[in-house]
Amino acid sequence: MAALAVSAGLMAGMTTAALSQQEYKPAAPEPGTEIPQSTVRMGILPYADGSFPIIGVKQGFFGDVGISISPAEGTKVTEEQAHSLLMRGDLDVTHGYPPNFLPTYQNSRVVKQIMFHDVIVAGCMLASPEQKLKGIKDYLAEGMPFDKAIAEAMAPVQGKELASTPVANERLFEDTITQLSGVTWTPKILDDPNILVSAKAGQIQFAHPSGAPVVYSLLQAGWTRLVCLDDLIAHGPKGKDSPILRSITAVGAEANGEWVNKNPNTALRYISAVWRTIDAIKADPALYDIQAPVLNSITGTNLTGKDLAGTVELFHPYITYGENTRFYTDEQSLLYYKPLYEQIIGAFAENGVVPADVTPDEFVWGGKLWQQLEDYRKQTDELLGKLDVASLSQEKKDLVTEARKFYGWHDYLDAYRFALAASQ
Repeated sequence: MAALAVSAGLMAGMTTAALSQQEYKPAAPEPGTEIPQSTVRMGILPYADGSFPIIGVKQGFFGDVGISISPAEGTKVTEEQAHSLLMRGDLDVTHGYPPNFLPTYQNSRVVKQIMFHDVIVAGCMLASPEQKLKGIKDYLAEGMPFDKAIAEAMAPVQGKELASTPVANERLFEDTITQLSGVTWTPKILDDPNILVSAKAGQIQFAHPSGAPVVYSLLQAGWTRLVCLDDLIAHGPKGKDSPILRSITAVGAEANGEWVNKNPNTALRYISAVWRTIDAIKADPALYDIQAPVLNSITGTNLTGKDLAGTVELFHPYITYGENTRFYTDEQSLLYYKPLYEQIIGAFAENGVVPADVTPDEFVWGGKLWQQLEDYRKQTDELLGKLDVASLSQEKKDLVTEARKFYGWHDYLDAYRFALAASQ
């Protein structure tokens, strides 16, 4: 019966000869009810959604499903370091914007997306406060149509320097702004901490930071929002061919695909602990007090837990386990991964930074992992439904209690294992 827990669609036709590192290899559940112990090397990126799993680590959520994080608080890395360390297998998992890892496909196709957990609308073109400029929202409020409003808002940037980070997806957002406004500028490449330092020193007039905490800090300092991604989504062109699609920033976890295929059940337990972390911080935003000093130590910001909670709510509220249908099964959703990644990969391929034959399914493994957890969840529901009306010994009642505990943590793999044991 345990073999039923692995989606038939995932297992059909999978032979050792047919599989490659471009395909996810699911595994059957471990026999019995002991929780296997494993170690995961997690990278911490300098973003709010690149470091929030540390909350779950310190709350013991990963330990509850048998995972030890190494080192204990993760490895603090820059975007560029994360690319090389994941590609080499020196890290197992990081959290960030998955398409930023696509340029590594020029050398190796081992890095894979394994989950989504938020969509950033923090992408913003900002202007220093002393310029006293108006943003697109002001022009739209005056009744100006979108195409004229974005051109007016961006006009002061024409030919000027724009401080921006050296990550690939920021070029996509900037290309979209240029396409829609007709405005061009001279890029000044700085990482987020140096954008913040330069802004405080009055050395830059225009900025496009990557991380929400830096955007939030600049807005708190009076910087003007010229155009942000939420403006494009709300008022810009719609449809599957919209240039805005390639600017949508769905953030999640990336992993070394070879590690995933050697440890598929550990990967399932890991992402379940991340979703449990999301549930916890939605229920108790005070938990951001755990993350704030970690993030500040990387970015140079001085955010409190309350600031961080506000940043997340404003720019990238986390998406729960059940809401992942919008990424993987709802083909009408603007966030459905296939057209989204066809646009993103196509844009990268046009610029020569990604091979033209890369496909969304080769890179995005998260849907397969999420669907496997869904299979376990549905089978657990069926087993528990039968157990609820059965006469059980105390031992089996205890197994059912354990099944429900893991179920509440989104660890549907182990929930299934305990429910299966109770039914035998």
